[in-house]
Amino acid sequence: MFPTPIERFEFGERLNTLLSPARPIQSIEYLQGRARELDKIEKSLFARGRHIFIYGDRGVGKSSLAAAAANQCQSADSSYIDVSCGPDSTLKSIVANIAYQAMNSSRIRKTKLTTNAAIEYRFLKLGGSKEVTHNDLYSEIHTLLDAVAVLQEVASIHSERPIVVLDEFDRLENKAEAHLFADLVKQLGDKKVNITFFFTGVGKTLEELLGAHPSAIRQFETIELLKLSWDARWDIAKRAANAFGVEIDEQVCVRIAAVSDGYPYYVHLITEKLLWRVWEDPALITEIGREHYQLALRDAIESINPELKRPYGMAVNQRTEDFEKVLWATADSDYLDRSLKQMYSSYEYIISQQRSGNRVAITYEAFTAIVRRLKSPNCGSVLITTLYNQASKKGWVSYREPLLRGFVRMQAEAHGLELLGERPEAPRQVMHAPSSAMRGYRASAVPKGVHFGRKREIGDEDDPVLENEPEAPPPKP
Repeated sequence: MFPTPIERFEFGERLNTLLSPARPIQSIEYLQGRARELDKIEKSLFARGRHIFIYGDRGVGKSSLAAAAANQCQSADSSYIDVSCGPDSTLKSIVANIAYQAMNSSRIRKTKLTTNAAIEYRFLKLGGSKEVTHNDLYSEIHTLLDAVAVLQEVASIHSERPIVVLDEFDRLENKAEAHLFADLVKQLGDKKVNITFFFTGVGKTLEELLGAHPSAIRQFETIELLKLSWDARWDIAKRAANAFGVEIDEQVCVRIAAVSDGYPYYVHLITEKLLWRVWEDPALITEIGREHYQLALRDAIESINPELKRPYGMAVNQRTEDFEKVLWATADSDYLDRSLKQMYSSYEYIISQQRSGNRVAITYEAFTAIVRRLKSPNCGSVLITTLYNQASKKGWVSYREPLLRGFVRMQAEAHGLELLGERPEAPRQVMHAPSSAMRGYRASAVPKGVHFGRKREIGDEDDPVLENEPEAPPPKP
């Protein structure tokens, strides 16, 4: 229990305001580690006609950043408009949905909208004698210019500064429809329509998601959202615990930061389970230690989306248990792209930590054969050949779904194995490498006792990574 007793319902409600593993964060007050991105968005929107595109790997918090920033930038006379894209979404359906939300009308039944003085636009009719439904509006949008006209009317009736969030834009399966939005944005700028779009999507470049439109691209402020820095990861956990009058042991904070792999989803989920464990404990708790953390980790693993569980299960449910150990080894670094030799040194470390049954490590050749199997559909297609795998640097591997690597770390830790090269005697170090060299990771202070690779023999020309030095991938061509 907490130092100050709290009733179950009140605790759950307060916890829900502090942590948000199931839905985007709505307030910048609870958005940790994104001050730089928020500042960039605010500055960029001083330029009229500019829109925001937030992109990056799944799970890094794109929706939360967009929601919090939209709340901050939307004028106070209304709420921002939020549209989630789907596989069957089109330009027409999205624009109709935007207008629909602007009018606060219902999709389920026809709603007669009345005002003191009737206002009639070309598409949106607000008056006592006109019924407007989503289907009616959808059928009236025939061209791109029709869509622009609808949004112009939306800007007139919604608010002083309307913000529209188009979340999960990458889910549009029809790429031709997605590319129409580049033309739409261009037209909105040319017509000086007072409406701002926040796009979010999983991808590596803006062109990949929106298509290359030379005139429209300049109207976007692009923000590649990387994983959370180390200090932001444990700040989330510390802040939530402190709100209930308890501290978190420093090493537990390090483990939450390490096992989460920098993904806010994992940090929020583990911390949520951790604080529920404290609430349920009949003993008075003032500092949360390893016992509660291990229980919370197992609770979090049980709650993980089956989408992430399935490929892990396919990978480890093979003829031998070597597959699981090899998979853990692939996640033993803060770098997404790693060489086979680096991974094998991690595998040797894992075997050395598991003494039960006097287990002997498999050979390097057998290890690489399993890694190749982990790329196949029968093993969940967990791994891929990385973009760094050139003639001069063969054998570099990465994760097909980067978010899965955090789940692999959680599984390893639940089995009593701490990844990321814990060395109590290791000095505190600061990474100075540019973030582009560490795919998906922003340089930040690294906690004492954590380094990025296993000890390897100095002088290995094929893998020249020294002890306690970051194992950076080769430069991009």
